[in-house]
Amino acid sequence: MVQTDDVWCRANKLICCVLGVLLCFQVVPAAAQPDELAELRRLLAEQKRMLEQQRQQMEQQSRQMQELEQRLERFTGKGTGKKPAATVKKEQAPATQKQRVAAPETEKPVGKPPTEKKEAVEAIASISDDVRGVLTPRGSLVIDPSLKFAHTSNNRVFLEGFGPLVVPSLFLGLIDIREVDRDLWIASLAARYGITSRMQFEVKAPYVWREDRIRSRPLLVNLFGDEVFNVDGSGLGDVEFAFDYQLNRGLNGWPFFIAGVRVAAPTGTDPFDVESVDIVVKDNDGNPVEDEDGNPIIQRFPTELATGSGFWGIQPSLTFLYPTDPAVFFGTLSYNWNMEKNVGNDVGRIDPGNTIGLSGGMGFGINERSSFSLGFSYKHVGKTEQNGSNLKGSELDIGEVSVGYAFRLNRRSNLNLSIGVGATEDAQDFQMTVRLPTTFALF
Repeated sequence: MVQTDDVWCRANKLICCVLGVLLCFQVVPAAAQPDELAELRRLLAEQKRMLEQQRQQMEQQSRQMQELEQRLERFTGKGTGKKPAATVKKEQAPATQKQRVAAPETEKPVGKPPTEKKEAVEAIASISDDVRGVLTPRGSLVIDPSLKFAHTSNNRVFLEGFGPLVVPSLFLGLIDIREVDRDLWIASLAARYGITSRMQFEVKAPYVWREDRIRSRPLLVNLFGDEVFNVDGSGLGDVEFAFDYQLNRGLNGWPFFIAGVRVAAPTGTDPFDVESVDIVVKDNDGNPVEDEDGNPIIQRFPTELATGSGFWGIQPSLTFLYPTDPAVFFGTLSYNWNMEKNVGNDVGRIDPGNTIGLSGGMGFGINERSSFSLGFSYKHVGKTEQNGSNLKGSELDIGEVSVGYAFRLNRRSNLNLSIGVGATEDAQDFQMTVRLPTTFALF
């Protein structure tokens, strides 16, 4: 009986040991499973956090790229049209099928910032014909129609692009021009072609319409009434040809330098070829007024106005452009050489005088589609010579303050508006120009 109980006790102990071992194999994995799941969840959360950080960084880079492109477009007046050149792929952590479906896109464009300042001044809103942006890209054609209106109320008038008008050659006799009100309309069509990335050629053809209202009185004659004449003229103006070359690339903090030469051909109506009418000066009683030699005083007035200068003109220039985001500073130094010519026996040899010009200003971007410009220009016109003698009153100083605005209509076209106000006595009182340059990529 004792032995049986002992065997039974041993059997019970053996069964308990086996059950204990089995329980260990079942319980330990069950106890360890929550810790493993927690570790997996922690790893997944860490990977998700890293992916979220990468996504935020890429979004920030994308916003910075968009801001850079918008700043460029403020001065270019058109979109760059370039797609982002680089992409960054996100790292993907192990995830369930459900997590893969809900995950955000794994690829985001980052973009590529410009490597040169040239893109920042690709097409500045110009406020005059002397100041432009960097040159036309190679293989591109820019068609630039424009309409200009100018009003002048002065007895000495200088018209930009037409040279000084030789008043004594048009109004002969002992007269004093007390007032000239002049309205000028110029409709121009210009075309610029990019020969290379640093050289362009331009041709410009203007059509001119002018109207003058002249009030005059003879010198040393005691008359109570003034002579008033209205005269106009219209036709083709002086056609211009120009070459521009970009001297450098604007690297290492240097501005862009552009050298150019412009040639004006006398294709317009010559002021010495217009018809005129002679009027005998009479006193208040209707009797002819005579000079000291007993000859009647005659006033000669043109019956039409010239549309050109009548002289060949060559104008070399040097322009600089310095971009400092968000502004671009610019300036031009020019010299206009007008060739003298022999007009005829009645007038003789005329040298219209040469012009030194200096202009400068800045362009500032308002937003990605519009910008404005401020500038000042000054020109000194030398004295006109007739048969080697200087003509009095032919030396002019023309200063003008200009304000320009540009609006990008689309990727190819801009609308430019500029307004100029005279700052000196010899300058035009007011002028306004509207331009619509459009770019075409030929190849």
